[in-house]
Amino acid sequence: MLIDQHVAHERILFDKYRKCETERSIESQNLLLPETIDLSPAQSEAFSLIEDDLESLGFGTMRLSGRTIAIKSIPTDLPPSEARNLFSEILDTIEAEKKGGAKSTFRDDIAASLACKAAVKINMKLTPEKMRWMIDRLLITTSPTTCPHGRPVILRLSMKDIERGFHRT
Repeated sequence: MLIDQHVAHERILFDKYRKCETERSIESQNLLLPETIDLSPAQSEAFSLIEDDLESLGFGTMRLSGRTIAIKSIPTDLPPSEARNLFSEILDTIEAEKKGGAKSTFRDDIAASLACKAAVKINMKLTPEKMRWMIDRLLITTSPTTCPHGRPVILRLSMKDIERGFHRT
């Protein structure tokens, strides 16, 4: 069996965020310097719709002037370098849903985007302990075989599949 560490961690984080959302607000970290973003008109409208929800997901925001927003705090699992991209992605998702482009709830979309940005990356080296931790956590998630976007987490390869891959059959 092969496990994609990024999508496995993404599934673990997604379940964590959805669980935290129902039990309590996600923990956030203050940014040393707030990120300012000039929103498009559509993003500004989306921001107005979900401003309160963003706070429960760990984002501390403040409307500055016009369509300019300051991000003062972000979820603790999110690398600060990803804050601006994720924030824009969330707002764009809300706009797409208003047009009927997405079928799932926007809270699932936000949690999935947050999990994707915060998950370990594909080529990141993991210690054996971290690998064991990840597999243990993956097995108790709501869907250990797929990430929140529907990609497979685990591939099962038979010996025949491996031999075929090496042109041995």
